[in-house]
Amino acid sequence: FTEQGEVITFRYAMPALARRHLEQIVNAMIESTAGAQRDPAPAKIYRLEFAALMDELAESSRQVYRALVDDPAFWPWFAAMSPIARISDLPIASRPVSRTGGGVDFGNVRAIPWVFAWTQTRYTIPGWYGLGAAIHARSEADSGLLPTLRHLYEEWPFFRTLIDNAQQEMARARLPIAARYGMRDKDADASRLHRAIQAEFIRSEAAILQITGQARLLANNPVIQSAIDARNPYTDVLNLLQIELLRRDAVGAEKDLELLKHSIFLSINGIAAAMQSTG
Repeated sequence: FTEQGEVITFRYAMPALARRHLEQIVNAMIESTAGAQRDPAPAKIYRLEFAALMDELAESSRQVYRALVDDPAFWPWFAAMSPIARISDLPIASRPVSRTGGGVDFGNVRAIPWVFAWTQTRYTIPGWYGLGAAIHARSEADSGLLPTLRHLYEEWPFFRTLIDNAQQEMARARLPIAARYGMRDKDADASRLHRAIQAEFIRSEAAILQITGQARLLANNPVIQSAIDARNPYTDVLNLLQIELLRRDAVGAEKDLELLKHSIFLSINGIAAAMQSTG
């Protein structure tokens, strides 16, 4: 298994923590493997019966996601509002941020820095964007869709994992903070793109709550939910500091550019540690 660098100290800095973490990983693998060998038939049945539905939802979701990222105004907005350019300067990666090794742009950005930048800005859209629109569009034509999805969530581990992963990423998102990144320049395109993300967040949240029967995202995992709630006030401050640092970097009026660059690196590292994720 692979560990992200920013969480190594949380899991291995002390022998007792390292032992507990390794035991949790081994326990999860044993339970998962034993369960799969014990009764694989139901999962196979669900794969066959609902493959067409999953394909339809996936394609619909993909189209919504692509409509956002293929918008002509998208990359200039993303590059200006996120720390993606400075992430490419971080001395921590085993590979360059861009696939060609040159300047980073939408055509060559790698998956990890792409997700990393979304995590830093608290949008986290690669983990959920398009889900709500796909379910909403399909449910308008099929009144039986939501009962079917509720049944699949209860009985099919694949679909339950998909929904739970999406709701965890949405619970880690923080749109009031994200808006301070995304609408920092207050131009029409920035406002339009942020509103599109916000509308899809509302649709996706409503869909997940309808499927799971929960009153709030991650209500089925109170430990992670409470950890996110506890970290948010402190992470918010780091985000606000980073927004100011990125603003100063964009203006280019700072006398000590190396100090500014170092401060941005520290903000990136701090937010990654608080979010416990780079991508």
